[in-house]
Formats: sequence, structure tokens, C-alpha cells
Amino acid sequence: MNKKQPKAWYKRFWVWVLIIIVLVIIGSAIGNSGNGNEPTKTTGDSNSSTTTNTETKTEFKVGDTASFNDKSIAVKEVQRNYQTGNQFAQPESGKEFVLVTVEITNNGKDAMDYNTFEFKLQDSSGVQQSESFTALSEGKLNSGSLAPGGKVTGKLAYEVPKDDTGLKLLYQSFSFFDNKAVTFNLN
Repeated sequence: MNKKQPKAWYKRFWVWVLIIIVLVIIGSAIGNSGNGNEPTKTTGDSNSSTTTNTETKTEFKVGDTASFNDKSIAVKEVQRNYQTGNQFAQPESGKEFVLVTVEITNNGKDAMDYNTFEFKLQDSSGVQQSESFTALSEGKLNSGSLAPGGKVTGKLAYEVPKDDTGLKLLYQSFSFFDNKAVTFNLN
């Protein structure tokens, strides 16, 4: 007698359909949940402590604070046509050094790393460049770690076309879990 063996549970069609439906439901629930990664904008006005959730806004101006993923980043000051005082560290012809003072705050409960390579400056032509290390020796923002509640302020120096009016400071975290990008319009 040839008795037909029942199929193993994982070989049944309805089991796989059920698994796919559950995965789709979980995926859509995760995708639609607010996970706290949206940047927020805090105005630089000292008379107002308004914080606005800016889910789609990723562009800020000098004096604004972008807060997301337990960190805050603010551009405090921009200095155009910076003179190094060093005859060997001069910008190329038709260019100038721009100093950008940034402040990074750890609003979380764990230590947070920061890195100067997370910042780039973009000119009006769309050229993005890393920091110019020869232009600045004092007050430079270094890479490091911040304890919970810690704050660091430092300067970043870039060599850009002289009098460019479309400068933007771009921030993109290196962390796999913290991949938010924000832009600060410097003009």
C-alpha cells in the first residue's frame, strides 16, 4: 500500500502566504511609526523657545539649531575672507578662506562621537569639499566623543571661490544608525 506522506508544514503554500502577509504588516508598521529621527528646528531668537518638528525640512540658516537623534548642531558664525596670518597658508588666486563656527550638543543618554569629516562645504556650482586643514590652527573643531549633555564648539575652514553667494554647510553622519543629513545656508 502506497500511503501518501503529508507535506512538511514549511512546504505548504498557505504557510508562506501567511508569513509574507505578516512581514508586510510589520514592515509597514515600522515604516509609518515616528522613530524620532526627524530633524527639528529651534530658532535662534532668545525671546522664543519654540521648537518645530520639521519632518521634511532639512535646510537651516545661520543661528538655527537642527536637532535629531539625540544631537543638536548649530552654525553659530560664518567669517568670510579669513586671513591665516601665515604666508604659506594662503588661498589660491580667486579664492578665499571661509571659517564656519559650529556647535554640537549631545542630548542623549549615551556618549556620542563626532567627526569633522561629517561636514562638507558646497559652493554655488555644487562642488562639495572637505575642510582645508592648512588654513586654521587655533579653535579648530576636532573629532572626538561627547558625554551625555556634552557640548563642543569649534571652527571649520574651507577654501571657496571668492564672494560666492551660494555656500552651504552639509552635515551627514557616518553612523549606520544615524544617517540624517542637514544643510545650513551660509549666506
